[in-house]
Amino acid sequence: MIARYKLLPLAVCGALLASCSSDDPDVETGGTLTWRSCPADDSLDCATLSVPMNYSDDRAGMIDIALNRLPARQQPSAGSLLFNPGGPGASGIEVLGILEDFDTVPDAIRQHYDLIGFDPRGVGDSTPVDCDTADVELLGDYLVDVVAIEAFVEQSTELAARCLEQEGDYLLQLGSMNVVRDMESIRQALAVAKLDFIGYSYGTRLAALYLQTYPDTSGAIILDGSLPPDSSVVTLAEGALPAMQQNLEDMLSDCVVTEPDCDPAQLQRLLIEKVDLLLSEDREIELALLGELIIDATQDPAVADLVIASLSSYLLRDDRSGLELLAQLLLTEDDAGDDEGSMVERAIMCSDDGHRPSAEELASLLPAFNELSELFAEAYIGMAGNCAGWPESIEPLPLITTGVAPTALVIGGSSDAQTPLVWSELMATAIGGHYLASSHDGHTSVYNQESSCVDNLVTTFLLDGLLPGAADCL
Repeated sequence: MIARYKLLPLAVCGALLASCSSDDPDVETGGTLTWRSCPADDSLDCATLSVPMNYSDDRAGMIDIALNRLPARQQPSAGSLLFNPGGPGASGIEVLGILEDFDTVPDAIRQHYDLIGFDPRGVGDSTPVDCDTADVELLGDYLVDVVAIEAFVEQSTELAARCLEQEGDYLLQLGSMNVVRDMESIRQALAVAKLDFIGYSYGTRLAALYLQTYPDTSGAIILDGSLPPDSSVVTLAEGALPAMQQNLEDMLSDCVVTEPDCDPAQLQRLLIEKVDLLLSEDREIELALLGELIIDATQDPAVADLVIASLSSYLLRDDRSGLELLAQLLLTEDDAGDDEGSMVERAIMCSDDGHRPSAEELASLLPAFNELSELFAEAYIGMAGNCAGWPESIEPLPLITTGVAPTALVIGGSSDAQTPLVWSELMATAIGGHYLASSHDGHTSVYNQESSCVDNLVTTFLLDGLLPGAADCL
């Protein structure tokens, strides 16, 4: 569910960053929250919190952070539990509504906690970024050669310049450190001594940064489907390829269920040849349909189980009927892309990562990416180039690390191709967290009805402060 919602001044801390959290500017906004029934759902409360646009410069003015609340069933509540669904750029307000609708949060948590959602700065109702890029050519996402990469970098640079012209300095203030400062402002406004927080996917970066920056006010913090401590976009793209390739091979090996004589290696060759053919003949609609289904299937084994029979028939007999039916059932308008959301995502990731790859550098990555996955390499070159042409970062993130924060719970999934299992292990080591491996399907699991094992351990951690010990969920 949440998974379908699709990263400190360095001169002061240097190599001693783990012990320098107190050098971050104090967050004393004095903001208060006035809760009112939400217009669209009177079972939820809504509020707005004013925070500095630039925490280092009062002259920059204030922005609004939109929040909502699902009150604890027993009032007064014993605490507040903050959520971030990832993205980056996903709406926490929308996710809280989903959690309410599906009623997946255990009753013990609902009795105890007020659940709090918030839209991070630039997102949704929180002083949103709205770049008008309608007259700029959309970026391609399958870069097959140097010519395509050069065109991509040129378009990326034009898009970034257009967005900066429209949004000004605010576009450069969307990075994760400012979101973490906003979270501290939210904690103060909620008048709670410790921040209890569940971060999914990209939200794990916020969780880790909060632990690093505000260890004294960190409460029970859960990282579900963690990013690695390194904010490099190129590293993220390259690191995800092996997991994507493994999930692809696992899916293709299941062809024997409906095609007893099938050869998974042959299917993979036919799939690559089909993609090359669709590209050469500019069959964009068919390529987009195939691409979305393949991406969804490799990111979620449950989807792979639905796709493999129709995919086999398509590759072996050119029968498109099954894939077209699946596209109607599984794909939504959101899968076609959200240009505004994409620009906010880039703004956040490129605020965190100071590197701006050139076309030459991206082209040089193609051979190594193809060694990891011949099918996905060209798509992930586009991901690696996400910050090409973007304005210089004003606060790039160093490697996340802390040795003074309370122990957080870091959960990774064995079939997670969006945030591979090894990333959760790396993050747990970097922040002194407790690493929990889980065999749930796909990306993230906490209160998603993916793993009762994970949910039970998370609930115990939140309510009693007890970590799983030697237990795992494999």
